[in-house]
Amino acid sequence: MRRVLRAALVWTAAAVVVTALSGASLPVPTLSASPVVQKRTFVLPKFVAAPPELSDAQRIRSEIPQLAASRAQVEAAAAAAAAAAQAAAQAAAEAAARAAAARAAQGHTINVWTYGFQNEVNDCRGGVDMTARYGMRIVGEHWSCGGSSFPTYAGAIVTFTGIDAGTYRVIGTVATLDAYTAKTNQVPHGYAMLYQTCRGGDSHYTEFIALQPVG
Repeated sequence: MRRVLRAALVWTAAAVVVTALSGASLPVPTLSASPVVQKRTFVLPKFVAAPPELSDAQRIRSEIPQLAASRAQVEAAAAAAAAAAQAAAQAAAEAAARAAAARAAQGHTINVWTYGFQNEVNDCRGGVDMTARYGMRIVGEHWSCGGSSFPTYAGAIVTFTGIDAGTYRVIGTVATLDAYTAKTNQVPHGYAMLYQTCRGGDSHYTEFIALQPVG
C-alpha cells in the first residue's frame, strides 16, 4: 500500500514538473464578475425667484413714464386729427369757392317776356316785370318755373333778355316776406333790380334777391 501511494505521489510530481517545463499553465479557478450597479443622479429643481411685491406708491411711480408717453401719444394724435380736419375744411372751402366762381362765370339767363303781376307769373313763360305793382324794378317767377334755379350767392352773374335786358351781379337775398300779410312798403328799396320768387313754392316765404348792373 505504501508503495502504491509513493508511486502516485511520484507521478503527480512528475506531471507538475512536466507542465512547468512545457510552459503550460495549470487551471486556475476564476471568480464571476460582479454586476455593475449604476448610480442615480439626483438633479435639484430650479426655482425661479418671484419679483418683489411693489407697494401702491412704487407701482404708481413705475407707471409714470408709461402714462406720460401715452398722454404724449394721445396729444400728438389729437393734434394730427385737428390739423387734418382744418386742412379738410380749408380744402372744402376752396372747392366751394372755385365752384361758386365757375357758376358765376357761367351765369344765369332769364327772358323777361312781359309786364304784369300774378296772372302773368302763373303763365310760367319766363320772367315778369312787376315794376308797375311795386313802384320799383322787380322781376318775378314761380319757384317751379325758374325761381328754384336762380342764384342767390353774392357775385353770381345774371343776364336778362327781352324786357329789362341787361347783365347784373347778385348781391344776395335782402328780404323774405309773407305774401299774405306783408305790405308793399316792406319790400327793400334802393336797389337797381330785385328778383322775386316763393321759396319751395310757398308764398309765406317770398324772397327778394338784390342785383346790381355790371359795367
